This record gives sequence, C-alpha cells and structure tokens, in this order.
Amino acid sequence: MDFITHLRKYLSKEEVNNLEASLALPRTHALLLNTKKMAVKTLLRLYPLLTPHPIVKNGFYYDKNIYDLGRSIYHELGCFYLQEPSAMVVSYLLNPLPDETVLDLCAAPGGKSVQASFLMRNQGAIIANDISRSRCRAILENVERLGLGNIIITNNDFALIANRYLNYFDKIIVDAPCSGSGMFRKDERLKDDWSYQKVLKYAAVQKELLALAFSMLKPGGTLVYATCSFSYEENEEVVATLLNNSEAEFITLCHPAFYQDQNLPLGVHLFPHRFKGEGHYLCLIKKKGLARHIKRTTNQSPLPFKVVTNGYTFFSRYGDFLFLQDKAIKLRGLNIIRNGVKV
Repeated sequence: MDFITHLRKYLSKEEVNNLEASLALPRTHALLLNTKKMAVKTLLRLYPLLTPHPIVKNGFYYDKNIYDLGRSIYHELGCFYLQEPSAMVVSYLLNPLPDETVLDLCAAPGGKSVQASFLMRNQGAIIANDISRSRCRAILENVERLGLGNIIITNNDFALIANRYLNYFDKIIVDAPCSGSGMFRKDERLKDDWSYQKVLKYAAVQKELLALAFSMLKPGGTLVYATCSFSYEENEEVVATLLNNSEAEFITLCHPAFYQDQNLPLGVHLFPHRFKGEGHYLCLIKKKGLARHIKRTTNQSPLPFKVVTNGYTFFSRYGDFLFLQDKAIKLRGLNIIRNGVKV
C-alpha cells in the first residue's frame, strides 16, 4: 500500500488531494523567541519581515531566502530557537506552569522542552529524557545556548524505572517516534522510505510509550501525545487504546486550522494545507483525580562562600560537581547528563 492509498482509507478525496498538493510546496521555517535574552520589539527591528505565529505567543515565521537565521549571531547567543511551526503548538497547548514538574519522555533535539522552559519562566523542573545518548547531546547544546536552568537532561529507558515515578509528574510530553510523514518536505528520503509496515511497527511502540507515560502522570495531571505522522494508526488509534484501558480523559481542542476525524474525534491534525507548517498530530489527555500540591524543598549552599543563585533554591551534588535547581525532584535511578545549573 502506498502513502496516498493509505490516506484515502480515512480521509476524504478532497482532503487527500489538498494534502498531496501541499507536500509539493516549499517547507516552512519559524523561530521561538527567548524573551529573557531579547525583546519582541528588538527582534522585529532586526528582522522586520517576520510574521507572527497564529497560535503561539513569541513564535514567528521567517523566509529562509531572506533571513538565514541558523547562521545569525543572535541564534548563537541563544536569543531564539529555530523550530518547525506546527511542533511549536504541542508544548504551548500543554501549558506547563512555573513550579510544576514536567517529563519530556522522548525529548531530542529538545525543542518541546525548550518551549516548556520558556512557558515556565525557567522555574520548576523539566526532565528532558531521550533513550539515545548521542541525541541527548543535541538537547544539551540547545539548553546551554539558550541559558535554561530548569532542565535536567537524562538518558534513560523509563520502562525500566517507571515504578519509581508512578503518579509523579504534573505534565508529560510524549513526542513519540513515528513514521515521519510530517517530515516529507524536510527530507524526501523519508517519503521514499515510508511503508505501511513501518506505520504498524511504530504504532505498537507508541501504544507502549503512551501507557508508560500515563502511569507516571499524577492524578489531575495533563499529558500531551504528539507525532509528526499523518497516519490514523499512529494517532487516534493509539489514543483510543489508552482511553479504553485506563482512567484517562480526552481534552477537546478547537481552532479553525485544526482537522479532527469525525468518526473518532480524538486529538487534532495540523495538516500543511490547513496550517502553515510541516504537519503534526496532538492530543491532550488528563488523568482523573485531584492534583496534590507538594511542598517545595530548599537547602543551604555547602560552599564556604556566597553564591548568587538567581532565585534557585536547591543544591545537589552529582559526581564531582555541584548543581543548582529551582525545585528538588526525584532523581534516583536516572542517568543524568545535566542536572540544572553547574555551580
């Protein structure tokens, strides 16, 4: 079964034709502003042809033929993060708050953790995890460049340690590995490599990841499940499996640019012919129950001299190094690559 035939299984002829036509158009580019380092008015003075993202505050589209922002000195200084515009919507709609504890289960290269940190005003704690150690380096580079202190980078298979974090996190991001049809305009090799067998393979993995993440979500907490796939089997079907086997509740999302399947309206698609981006699926899921507030823990600096902490209140030692964090959280069992701000 080829890709277009696959889409026709669950999308109308008009929808498929419009989607197929959009895949022949140039890809889109966007940035997310780090307002701790640069003001919006400064950004627009430097790059007056930027256009605002229709959903995400401090997100902007740019034309790469006019602005090659990946080579900009302001990019190197961490004034903004270059991110695909539909991917920006994921953390924005999850809306993590300052003082919350967040897990980004499949975090590399780190864009959704970065945006979560911006939304949390560099407070609380985010575990940005990836099972690939080499991919964790990309998270580390981005976090250091942007100057984010509330992100703890870990390299773990959470399936082996999830029992230590049951009902623990306020918010969880599951940006699941997928067949990648939303990346076709970025890399045509992915289109040539696509197969229905790959869709089914990833769907099985995604169901396991989503169930795993949900077990670590605290009662009253919210989880966002996202892929860059257009396939029903990797999206609505994965969410339906969780809803049928857990105390999960689906949260309705509405926007004129969102597409929602009428037969199984679980989550939304940001198709490139409807939304100016490469394509994404996302769904917000809540665990039933009332969230309990955990009292914040602080401690004193073990150093014999005064340390300017920028408001961070918790010191921890990892190996030969001392780190500062805004919030003390469980770290037992984690293979930590970066533990807050190195002192």
